[in-house]
Amino acid sequence: MSWPFIINHTYSRRDDVHRPYKGQERSGIVTPKGAPGIFIFTGHGGGAIGYQDTFQPDGSLRYTGEGQIGDMRMAKGNLAIHDHAANGKDLLVFQQLKKGSGIRFLGLFVCTDWEIERQPDLKGTERDAIVFTLTPLENANGLNVDSGNIQATADLNSLRQRAIAAAAPAQGKQAGKLSTLYVRSRDVRNYVLARANGVCEGCSQPAPFHTVDGFPFLEAHHIRRLTDGGPDDPKHVAGICPNCHRRAHYSSDCAEFNRGLAAQIASREDELSSKLSNL
Repeated sequence: MSWPFIINHTYSRRDDVHRPYKGQERSGIVTPKGAPGIFIFTGHGGGAIGYQDTFQPDGSLRYTGEGQIGDMRMAKGNLAIHDHAANGKDLLVFQQLKKGSGIRFLGLFVCTDWEIERQPDLKGTERDAIVFTLTPLENANGLNVDSGNIQATADLNSLRQRAIAAAAPAQGKQAGKLSTLYVRSRDVRNYVLARANGVCEGCSQPAPFHTVDGFPFLEAHHIRRLTDGGPDDPKHVAGICPNCHRRAHYSSDCAEFNRGLAAQIASREDELSSKLSNL
């Protein structure tokens, strides 16, 4: 339950990405069927075919979506990036430094923003280009792990709506800021822990202990992703005890455990959706 890539190490795109995971071999956005992630490639040659990717001082990447000629559309690979959190997919970013070289793994990222920017296409014609802000996931780690201080009287429906909204990247001057990512991640965590209400959604046992603030300790686990952290649709996140959390990532039956957990959370979300919509 982890990716076999190490940050700043160099890999072969054919042998280390396409051989084990398949997917489009000539695309900058690779969406292999059945894999829990989306592979994104930036670097050498992008500017020559109308793609202008730039790294920001905070480590985020302004990544131009796919589409070489004419206005870009929010479809196919672009839509996959936009909806990656809602679909429970990791974003893995690789950089090619020169033609024919290997690819360097830059890490796991989260799509925090997108906008339309005027850029030249392959023919040099100005067009609408979709530009995503991709933020390193390590900047959001720790936000979804610790138990939140959720009041028993909290409005579960309000928390749920905020969590669902957090799964989609926003637009606007503040959308790509790291502080906004913190808030979105916190919104997902808060709802999931409130939904669990002090009982592990994996083993159905009470939280193993209470924090110094008196709240039951559970952790937010991303069921479909291979990593935890960052915003995600709450139907793909479970509030579980530390033991179940380790089981979900490291046990010999982790795949089966996560499938069962996914089915249980989906059923619970369906019930809550019906119940809360009737309030």
